[in-house]
Amino acid sequence: MFGRGRLSEAGIAALFLLLCGMPAASQDDFDLHANITGHVYHDKEISVRTPADWSLAIDTYENGGHPLTKGAILRKGRYILRLCTGCGQTSGVMGGRFSEILDLVQPWSRPLGGPYLPCGVLAKSKASKLLDRVDLWYRRDPAHPSDPDSEDCREPRTTATVWYGSYFAENCSRVRDGNYCEGFFLYPDRLAGKRAGNSKGLFYEMAIGMTYETTDLDQLPHKDDPELNQMLHEATAIVESIRYRRN
Repeated sequence: MFGRGRLSEAGIAALFLLLCGMPAASQDDFDLHANITGHVYHDKEISVRTPADWSLAIDTYENGGHPLTKGAILRKGRYILRLCTGCGQTSGVMGGRFSEILDLVQPWSRPLGGPYLPCGVLAKSKASKLLDRVDLWYRRDPAHPSDPDSEDCREPRTTATVWYGSYFAENCSRVRDGNYCEGFFLYPDRLAGKRAGNSKGLFYEMAIGMTYETTDLDQLPHKDDPELNQMLHEATAIVESIRYRRN
């Protein structure tokens, strides 16, 4: 990835970001060249048109006082959809660990940074020819309360089934080359249909997640809530419309 001999300053910075779990995968990926024209978001990996009633912005983070791009962040009401084309995992596990996309899906469920599994029961549905949507549903069991002090999932007070966020995973039925396809991270080169010889490989990743903005878990939408169903439908349509660049 970095070539032979001494690393350049850019190469050292790229290695530092990789080891620390920050977005970006090579020195050329520090700038995703993201821009927004009207309701269309473009970067080096994707382009997508968003509905007029969803707000659209470039999602950034700070590194040493310098803003770097993670991808796109879309909002409608308190629903947040993040297309994190600059996200990558450093766990060394194919597909990554859920804790590495926790802040995209259920940031209020546990402290960030732990090696956590998802909170809730997973339900998978087809989002497109390429992707599945994985919804997480949580129902508190009064007979077996969680213990957040022991890093258990934080729970609402209600015993109704509530939505604990969603993420998008590759549809394994379309992967015929024997490569790994399940996990929490996506491989944009493969989604773009690049041949192996022209691909940067499975080392380059992205993640897509949807969450609800709240500090009170009793405000999370209940299962079968009409507004929630509509938001999931609209978010899925947005993700389905993504065009993956073959550059």
